[in-house]
Amino acid sequence: MPSSFLGLETTKRALLTQTLAMQTAGHNIANASTVGYTRQRVNLSATRPQEAVGMQRSTTVGQIGTGVQADSITRIRENYLDTQYRRENQGLGYWKIRNANLDSIQAILNEPSDDGIRGVIDDFWNSWEVLNRDPTLLSARVDVIAKATNMVDTFKQVDESLTALERDIDSSIATKVSAVNTMLANIAQLNDYIRRAESLGANANDYRDQRDVLLDQLSSIVNIEYAETPAGDFTLSIAGTQVVVNDQAATVTADIAANATSGELAGYVQAKADIAQIRDELNALVKTLVGGAVTVTLANGYTTSQPLTANNDVTLDDGTVIPAGTIIPAGSKIVSSVELTVNGINGLHRLGYGTSDPTPTGIDFFTTSDGSTDFNMSNIRLNPVIANDTSKIAASGRYETLADGTKRTIKGNGDIAYAITTLRDKSFAYSASITNLTSGTIDDYFRAVTSQLGSTADNALRNMNNQQELVDAADTRRQEVSGVSLDEEMTDVIKFQHAYNAAARAMTTIDEMLDRIINQTGRVGL
Repeated sequence: MPSSFLGLETTKRALLTQTLAMQTAGHNIANASTVGYTRQRVNLSATRPQEAVGMQRSTTVGQIGTGVQADSITRIRENYLDTQYRRENQGLGYWKIRNANLDSIQAILNEPSDDGIRGVIDDFWNSWEVLNRDPTLLSARVDVIAKATNMVDTFKQVDESLTALERDIDSSIATKVSAVNTMLANIAQLNDYIRRAESLGANANDYRDQRDVLLDQLSSIVNIEYAETPAGDFTLSIAGTQVVVNDQAATVTADIAANATSGELAGYVQAKADIAQIRDELNALVKTLVGGAVTVTLANGYTTSQPLTANNDVTLDDGTVIPAGTIIPAGSKIVSSVELTVNGINGLHRLGYGTSDPTPTGIDFFTTSDGSTDFNMSNIRLNPVIANDTSKIAASGRYETLADGTKRTIKGNGDIAYAITTLRDKSFAYSASITNLTSGTIDDYFRAVTSQLGSTADNALRNMNNQQELVDAADTRRQEVSGVSLDEEMTDVIKFQHAYNAAARAMTTIDEMLDRIINQTGRVGL
């Protein structure tokens, strides 16, 4: 026969268990807006039934139930969805950073606009057009110097802006690495908390939520791999390097970014490569503009300032015919058109004559600020000799020899100025390793550079948007499983409340029954 007090014990368990279930539901409601929180559920089961006591097997029908018990409090979470979300989040972090930095590069180039590189180069060509019309016009010479100065200053400003962007990226990498180290230390600490709690048979649900939030955040910065054994051993690797083992975390440096395959760190590394590429392309433009090999034709009457080799047969004023590929002596007056291969603006400008006395010639239009012969955006400058004296601009292709043997430039001639204007439409050769355009005009080349940059930026934006949709979809699926539904929780609270009230009423009833037996039986006749 079961104990008379079994019913009290059964209802007591019910009250305690339903209280725990309501507390858990309240915990869910309280954290409905908490980032990374996973809804929890109390797993209930019937307690072990009791056989009726007797000398032999009881003849009582069935077994006597002893109530309900809470076996555990678990998180409703799918590891597969976490893995999927973090994989997509890594890609999103990469494309966000790359898209942002490509936008910055485009802003630096400021194309299309009248103030960008293309605009200042057009202004430079136009100034030579004006000078060609009247080489003696002082205002035209001043304008050539002004437009050339504006062009080289624009190149320097673009180079400085790209360098500043690289410094910003390096600073951002250092900041992200510092954040990563903080996250790794916190993950290791949480691993210790989890192992301690679960070694006692409990489920460290809230600690696991905090660790999952850190893993989510870490996945946006760098590619991660992690594993946890049934025994609770946890390992974490970032960018292929193991950094966390249980409660021990390593400290990483900025060098880890070079090994990242996705995430923000990989995006920063690729952004630096994008900057290096655009700088190489623009440096190649500068180098080609100043000294790229190009074929030009000078009108008859050109007087050579130095020994030259023509690409065609030429006739001198004394009737001598100089075959193609043969050296034409300096000071020769050519009475036929001559085709020459020169090295860009500098090579062509060296062939002309300025207007001062004695006749200046052989002057480079551009020089470098560091004295090197390798022109780029950072070191190109207008030759100070020309900047300080407009008469040194070699627009003329002819001079005359006076009776005393001195040479005097024919100031109204603009053969060299005209030849320089034709460079605008001349085709130059470019290295295939720098750009996909192997030949074309300076304008064609710059158009190809900006077009390629624009296509790359559009692709980055499209991939970022696509990746955002994938991340949102993965997160939505996670929330469907793990998120807190207030309607569902309120329903559970009402259910647990009714169960609690019913258990309390049952306990009251049992107490009244026991009171009847204990206090009111055996009193007949008293």
